Amino acid sequence: MATEAPDPKTFGSWEDAFQYPIAAVRGMERQLRNDIGSNREKLRSLVGASYRDLLGTAESIIQMDGQMQQVESYIGGMGMRCNSRLLGKKAANLRAWDNDSKATDRERYAFALQLAVLRSCPEVITRLLRTHGSVLLAAKVLVISRLLHKKISQRGHPPRYLEFLRNRLATLRRKLLTKIDRHLKSLESSESTLVEAMCAFSLATSSSSTDVLRHFHHIRQLAVSELGQREDDDKRISKSLQLVVKTLRDCQMIVPAQLALALETLKATPLIEGLDIQSLRELNLEIHQRWLGDDINSFTPYVRHDDLQKTEANRLFEQWAKTAFSSFLRDLREMVEKVESPAVVVQLRQELLELWLSNKRHSMGAGTFGVLNGIRDAFNNRFKYLIHQHTANLSDVSASINTLLEDWNWAVSDTCPPMWDDTIISMDTGSGGKVLKDELSTRACSRSEAVRIASTIYTNWLDGINSLEQLITQLQERKWADELDDMDDDDDTSEGLHNMLSEDDPHLLHKTFEDDLEESFRMLRDVINDYAKNLQTNDREETSAQKSAFLLRVWRDIANRLPSIYRDIEPDSPFIPLFQTQVSKTVLQNPIAHCDKRISKCLQHKRLQARILWEGDPQLPVLPSPWAFRLLHETVKSMTKFGVDIWTPRATNILKQQMRDALAPIVKKLPELPRQVNGHDANGEPQVDDEEKVSRNPEEGAEVDPQDRDDEKDDGETRDGEKKKSEEEMKTQSKQKLSSAQKINGDHPSKPSGPSEEVVRDSKTQRLFDAVYLDYALSVKSMTTTPDDPDNEITPLPDLFDSAQSNILNDLQMEDVQQWNRNLDRMRKDAGAYWKRTELLFALLA
Repeated sequence: MATEAPDPKTFGSWEDAFQYPIAAVRGMERQLRNDIGSNREKLRSLVGASYRDLLGTAESIIQMDGQMQQVESYIGGMGMRCNSRLLGKKAANLRAWDNDSKATDRERYAFALQLAVLRSCPEVITRLLRTHGSVLLAAKVLVISRLLHKKISQRGHPPRYLEFLRNRLATLRRKLLTKIDRHLKSLESSESTLVEAMCAFSLATSSSSTDVLRHFHHIRQLAVSELGQREDDDKRISKSLQLVVKTLRDCQMIVPAQLALALETLKATPLIEGLDIQSLRELNLEIHQRWLGDDINSFTPYVRHDDLQKTEANRLFEQWAKTAFSSFLRDLREMVEKVESPAVVVQLRQELLELWLSNKRHSMGAGTFGVLNGIRDAFNNRFKYLIHQHTANLSDVSASINTLLEDWNWAVSDTCPPMWDDTIISMDTGSGGKVLKDELSTRACSRSEAVRIASTIYTNWLDGINSLEQLITQLQERKWADELDDMDDDDDTSEGLHNMLSEDDPHLLHKTFEDDLEESFRMLRDVINDYAKNLQTNDREETSAQKSAFLLRVWRDIANRLPSIYRDIEPDSPFIPLFQTQVSKTVLQNPIAHCDKRISKCLQHKRLQARILWEGDPQLPVLPSPWAFRLLHETVKSMTKFGVDIWTPRATNILKQQMRDALAPIVKKLPELPRQVNGHDANGEPQVDDEEKVSRNPEEGAEVDPQDRDDEKDDGETRDGEKKKSEEEMKTQSKQKLSSAQKINGDHPSKPSGPSEEVVRDSKTQRLFDAVYLDYALSVKSMTTTPDDPDNEITPLPDLFDSAQSNILNDLQMEDVQQWNRNLDRMRKDAGAYWKRTELLFALLA
């Protein structure tokens, strides 16, 4: 089967044809030759059909050529018949005739159009000022209006309207100058705006560059003073310093180069030829300009732009900078003296120092350290004054204490709710029970209304002190690295500035703070010390004790919440022992009086009731007498009435010392030989004290005085509803104990006899045990060691123990001394063991 010839139209290049076998290539060759011959025949037939059209086109070209030649001949004839010299002569003659015939009308038209432009100038200036347009353009229009006014006024018989225009232009000139001054004094004005305003001022006042710079300095000086004296702007001082720094920076950037170049540009072209003037539609200069006259159209402003040299500009800068900074520092001191918030002082100090240090390189000749020291002194002096003022407010605490003491209401001012009552149960326990915990803390510390009033005043004062301390710490932690990096000074200067701002100033304020706090607390201590002395002489004892407890709580609250900056200083408080002594005397008044009565009554008893409770061989006391136990119990109750919070270890030691001094003469009392027989007098009647009546306890048959019965009632000793069987058993035991006591004491119901010496000795022995027991109860712990220290020193009470021991030893024979010493050691051990078992009953004393 023969291979089909490929289609050449599908080839991309001639090389594709040789990709096939030779037979296929020869087939393609034959096909292509046939196609060429076919196309040649088609082309010949197509050209032969278009031959007639080509002949028609050639005839049209020949006709067009003839017509063009005919037109050229006509134009050449017309040129030959026209004479240019003749036409020029005719135009000149026509122009001369027109000038001669219309000269009067031209002058009238020029006057009318000039007046129209002059009348439009105030409208243009007004529009530019109202729409905050270019002040330089307004100044150019003002100059043109002055030229037109001068030209029109020189004509004969000027119109009255011209005077009105002159007054209006004068008013607009003042407004323009005010607008220029506003641009010059604004903090928001850019360099281009300032240059434009300076050029406008130069045009409006015909001033040189030196005059423009002086005016600029004058306006900025006024602006600095105005900003520093404004009362309605909290940022006025910052803006004032910003304006001073901006003025120095603007002067360095603008004067003299940019200002001289801008003024020179104004002289480069006629004023009216400027594009900004030509674009004013109100003037319609496209029509009116040719009627204004050559003097106005060619006017170029003359201003001296090269009279200000670099040295003169620097001298003016230095002079103005000194004046401006002096005014700024004066306004700063006046403003800072009116600031009452230390936080505002610190914030303002930081803002001004940041602004000054970041722009210090622009302060030409102003004295960098002089200005910096002026800013530092202004803020440091004000901050020290505020520190003194805030620390002196501690006198409000002493004033409140004085008011509360003067208005003291007995049993009312020191009233505090009990620890647990119905109000505690109903309190909200949400948010972690904060309200409940605060109330429990208040009641546990016996914070009465008077204490809360004084504590609230102190808390408010302490909040202000803590805020001052935080501000001083903030000054110490402030770093000035970023601001100092922008300066061109060397590293030593930058480090010195940093130390000055972050170390010297805070250290100065910290030292002032410490001194003022020390002085304020010293004055408070003096005031409270005076109260302590006056309370001992002016008030009755009960009221003095209440006031002393109040002052103790107030001082404790103050001492527990001292400012952190003052905590390292131990506050001297010599009045604390005075207050504690006053409270202790009142606390011991009733217990000591009752104890004296009980001991006096014991001296009149016919027998020692506690003898049956003695133990051991030989038998010795193991329990204290009821009067000793009740003495401690009443003392603790009396201490509780004044609140458990005031009984610190030092206060308890003072009370124990006073209790020891009061008990020493009472314990020395020894039992006398009673003139009784088995508890009956000569008439056979039981003896009863004349001072007090004796009541019988139905359960024990023991004697109880009224005061003891009241104590028992308070303690809930008796209860109702006991069973009769228990009562009978207790009565039987009481009778057995009474019978044993009678046998031991030598009493016999059938044989009357007097008390033996053994009874007296037993009473003295019991008294000695009571003294040893009280010696443990009233031992004074040293305050130099901690309570948990095993070496904690305990001070004994020799007045109690030695007096009782010496009285007993006087009644002993010398051969009994060794036995007595052994008995004494045993009693000491038993008394100490009993105190260990009972000390929690007297927790405040323990």
